[in-house]
Amino acid sequence: MELAIGLLTSGFQAITGAAASAGSFASTVGGVAVPAAKPVLGAAAASSGFSLSSLLQGTATVLGAMSAIGAGNAEAEQLDLAAADAEGQKPLETLQGISRRASIKREMADAIGSQDVAFAASGVDLSFGTPGQARKDAFREADYALTSDSGTQEVRTSRLTERAANFRSRARRARSRGFADALSIGLGYGANLMARG
Repeated sequence: MELAIGLLTSGFQAITGAAASAGSFASTVGGVAVPAAKPVLGAAAASSGFSLSSLLQGTATVLGAMSAIGAGNAEAEQLDLAAADAEGQKPLETLQGISRRASIKREMADAIGSQDVAFAASGVDLSFGTPGQARKDAFREADYALTSDSGTQEVRTSRLTERAANFRSRARRARSRGFADALSIGLGYGANLMARG
């Protein structure tokens, strides 16, 4: 914002400086003041294109440039907040994954316990045969569920990271667009002055 305002104000200084120089030259000839030259200052200012309308147009240009930069920054701030929100969901996703896997382990332990009780009640030896195979199947299914859940967590976390990066990229573009719009407004004003000059 300071850069855009600096460019615009430097243009005003150049205009007012030219008008003041013209007035000073017109009112002083060979080091002798010429009071009757005051109308010449007005004529020089008028011929240079510096007028109240130019001043008002310049003020509107500065305000327009500031508004463009402000709009870009406001959009960028919203996108930065969205990126921070996406990053903040990653720890929550990790905790939810831990909770899901703990639940899977509890369900596996309960299933194996129920099978052991059932087989023991029927007088079957739990160390081999059908009970042993049932236990292996339960462990295998639990391992598959745990692996699948871990993969799901990684995918979700990766997507959150991508979303945050995308929001930050859009925020940078929004800021750049605001400054570009401000510069375009300033250049348009300068081109208008040159066309009138």
